[in-house]
Order: sequence, then C-alpha cells, then structure tokens
Amino acid sequence: MKELRGRILRLGITTACSMGFLLFGYDQGVMGTVITSPAFVKQFNNPSSTDQGLIVGLYDAGCLVGSVMAFIWGEKLGRKKSIYVGAWIVIVGAILQVCAKVVVHLVIVRIFTGLGVGIMTAVVPTWQAEVSQAHNRGAMITIETANIILGFVLSNWVSFGASYATGNFQWIFPIILQSVFAIYLLIIGPFLVESPRWLANHKSMSEAERVFARLLDTTEDDARVVEMRTEVEEALEKERGASIREIFRNGGQQNFRRMMLGVGALYMQQMTGINTVGYYLPVILEDNVGMTQELARIVAGCGAIFYLIASLPPIWFIDKVGRRPVMMWGAAALTVVNILLCVGFNIPGTSGVTLIVAMYFLYYAAFAVSFLNVPWLYPPEINSLKMRSMGASLASCSNWLFNGISATVTPMALAQIGWRYYLMWAIFNFSFIPLVYFFYPETKGLHLEQVDHIFEGKSGIIQGVRESIHNPPIVGATDASRARINTGASDEEKAYGDTVDGGSQSTSGDKEGATTTENVEYTARR
Repeated sequence: MKELRGRILRLGITTACSMGFLLFGYDQGVMGTVITSPAFVKQFNNPSSTDQGLIVGLYDAGCLVGSVMAFIWGEKLGRKKSIYVGAWIVIVGAILQVCAKVVVHLVIVRIFTGLGVGIMTAVVPTWQAEVSQAHNRGAMITIETANIILGFVLSNWVSFGASYATGNFQWIFPIILQSVFAIYLLIIGPFLVESPRWLANHKSMSEAERVFARLLDTTEDDARVVEMRTEVEEALEKERGASIREIFRNGGQQNFRRMMLGVGALYMQQMTGINTVGYYLPVILEDNVGMTQELARIVAGCGAIFYLIASLPPIWFIDKVGRRPVMMWGAAALTVVNILLCVGFNIPGTSGVTLIVAMYFLYYAAFAVSFLNVPWLYPPEINSLKMRSMGASLASCSNWLFNGISATVTPMALAQIGWRYYLMWAIFNFSFIPLVYFFYPETKGLHLEQVDHIFEGKSGIIQGVRESIHNPPIVGATDASRARINTGASDEEKAYGDTVDGGSQSTSGDKEGATTTENVEYTARR
C-alpha cells in the first residue's frame, strides 16, 4: 500500500487523535446516564448518591494513574505505542465492566478502564501538536476536543435509546460500545507516523526529517524541512543531558514554571464546574428540578447536541484570537452563568425552571468555546521538546485529579447545600480572569521550538507574558512577520499553508506558510 503523505496523512493523525478524545468524552458521559436506568438500579441494588459518586468519580482515579504511567514510560514508548497500550486497556476494561455484578466490582473495573483513557489523554494532544503546523495547531487540537463532546453526545443518546430496551441491555450496550472506538485506533495506527520530534530525540534526525517531509508532502531538502530540523536540533542542544528531574526545576529554560502553567490550565478547566453539568445533568433535572426521567433524558440529550455545536466555532478563531483572550472571556461568561443558576433555583415555578435550563445550555456554550479546548492545547505548546511528554502527562494528572474530586463530591454537595454549590463555581471562575491575565503567555502562531524563547533567560513567574503578546519571539523574523501572526497570512503564504477542512488559511503568520525564498533567507540568518 502506498504510504500516506501530506494532507491525507495529517488528516489521518487528526482522525486518530479525535477518536481517542471521542472515547474520553463517551466514557465521561456514559455512566452518568446509565446509572438512572431501571435495569442498572436493579442490578446494583439501588446505589446511593455516595455509590453513584464512587462509580463515576473513582474512574477518574484510574485516569490519574494512567497519566502518571504516561509520565514515567510515555517518553520511552513514544506517542503511537503509548496510545496502543491505552486502547488495549480500554477494550479489556469495557468487557470487564459489563461482567460486573456488584458496585465494588464495577468500581474496580472502572478504575482499570480509566488507566487506558488516562494514558491517551496524556499522549494524544502531544502527538497532535508535534505533527501540526504552527498556524493551525490550535484548530487541529480544537477538532480533537470537539470530539470529546461528540463522544458525550453519543453516550447521552445511545443511553437514551437503550433505556427503551428491556433487561440489562439498557446499561450493557452503552458501556461495551466504547471498545469499538479503541479498536479503531488499533486499526488505523500502523498507517500513521510517529512524532518527528520524538524521533529526533530518541531515534535519529534523519528519520525525523523523513517524517517532516511526509507530513508536508515534499522532499527532505525542502527549505521548510531544513528549517524544522534546525529548530529541533537547537532545542535538543539546549537540553542536552536533561533528566526527568529537570521538569521540577526552573533553570535557564524555566521548566518548572512551564509545567505548572500546563497543570494550571487543566486545573482551571475542571474547576469551572463543568462536571456538575456534564456528569449529572439528568440526575439534577430529576432530583433538583423535578422533571420526569424521560423528560430529563431528552433535555440532557438536547443539551449535549447544543454542547457539540458550540464546540465547533473555536476551530476557526482559536488561532486568530489567541489562547489568553479565549480563557479570560470564557471565565467571565461562566461566572455570570453560575450566578444566574443560583438565582434560578430561588425562583419558584415555571420561570425558575426555564432560567435553570437556559443557564445549563449557556454553561455548555461558554465552556465549549473556551476551557474545553485551550487547556488541552496549552501543555504540549508550553513545554520544551524533552519535557513535553512529561509536562503534558502531569497536566493530564491535574485534569483527572480535579475531575475526580468534583465528580465525587458533586452528588453529596448538591444534596447538602443545593444552589449554593454554584456560587462556589462562580467564585472560582472569577478568580481565573486575573490568573490568566498576569501569568499565561500567548502561544498562537509560534513553532513549538519558538515558544522556548518566551522563557529563556527569564527568572520571574510573569516575565515573558507581555513580550509574547506584543513582540512574539519569532527568532530571525522581521517585524512584518511578527505582525502577520495577529493579522493573518499573505496570499503568497496561503499557497504553502495548511487548511481546515478545505477552507482557506487566514491565521498563519509563521514561517511554515512562507515562500521558499523567505525560508531560505530565514535559515541563513540563523
């Protein structure tokens, strides 16, 4: 079979990465919907709110351990092999889940399944970031994160459809279906390439060059391939002899600061309160709003579809607007939504119910256009080449740690303090606005190796932030090149640029989109 190259190869990798995140989203949503089905309740002896929290929340403990495994072994295994391991664990875990007879058994195998998902969430964004071009890296990872919601939508509607069946099929079919997504990863993987940056670090630069050339559908002596090789070689030289301990130290590369920015991004994502809605909306609509089980499932399913639609616009604006504004505006919107939820729960009758349902839908929208995508994009962008896998794995640990805490606590918190729970989320979201403003550099439009220059030679925890906004560190580039990051690419650059689903490039400004002459001149200047 002829090897995949260029756009088809990049599309194949994005499809595989998207399937990994679709599995992530499906697993997040499926248990929150099946735990209310009559057959599940009967099979597991009417699990209490505490049992529900353990079934849903301790799965995240497995994902956390899986991310730790990726931190320890992921860099040695590589991106593709790590994903294979995660997929096999999910397949076995799905089979064991449908064999469960009691709550304890189900909790244990849910934790086991989480190992596989945790590995994939740690590795998939890094693989995608390392094979993407700078001008649309954000769009590619946003496509992945949109598939989290597609998986969530599927889990809602598959569970809703299965609820009309009789017997244990109501909950067994939605759970076993997750194995299909993992099988797809095992099938498509052999046709795709390993990360060229991982190959440069662990195999040879010549192998990395061949992969860069395949990704661009060109030859190894193309100026763009030469440029990438030069940048990767310089990045490796700076980190020569670096060990795993370096990620916990600052030094000249500020590795600890960079790792904590990635960890903080996914901490913020989970502390927006999205799991209250994502995991438990059907239960909340039944127990706290007073809807029937069927109506609650329909509303939750419609909400999931709205969530999916809202996750799509960032594909077109994330690389133009940037990472910082998206997070700050998202935090502001989520603050308002949580305050209005507090109001809605204190208004009796139909008016209160209408406001509550509307705010749940807006919760989905505000989160989908902001904190759904940027926190997964940021860790592989912000960490250096040798620290990238470990930094992304620790960020994934942060995601699953706070995901598990919020998922486990939510049923009990809603039972004990009711609407006041949303006030807590409003406070968290409001605090994220200054946190992003003062501490998070902008990374849009930069090659991964160019992000290093934001941190090199810096000592403080806010140094480089303003520079990243007003004077992006494109080493060797002209002021006009810097300006194009914010204003879009020239017509000449578009001829070399990538596109999203066939659309024209409008957000380039990096040297991947420059003409061959410009790239030769750029390489010579270095």
